[in-house]
Amino acid sequence: RFSREQEAMAPRHRKVFILHLSPRQSIGPNDLHAMWSSACRTTDVGVSRNAPPLRDPSRPSYGLWASNTFDRDGAEKRLRTMLDARGYFFSLTGIIH
Repeated sequence: RFSREQEAMAPRHRKVFILHLSPRQSIGPNDLHAMWSSACRTTDVGVSRNAPPLRDPSRPSYGLWASNTFDRDGAEKRLRTMLDARGYFFSLTGIIH
């Protein structure tokens, strides 16, 4: 099950990416956490499902959380590769803090 509130993770974690999938796709919390953990090369990460956006409520949106010291570029590249390999149509937006 996706965590609705990740505030309890702060300040150790912060939302670093937002993942949007195409309207006909979704991903379970365990699968997304496993991919995100693998991409970050640590289990010290979190995932959340965002409320549907008003402009496109059929498009799933997920928050990806990590510590302040993760390898952002490497994790992004690895996650994109994994999502592509599994046939997802997605956008991955970085959050600057």
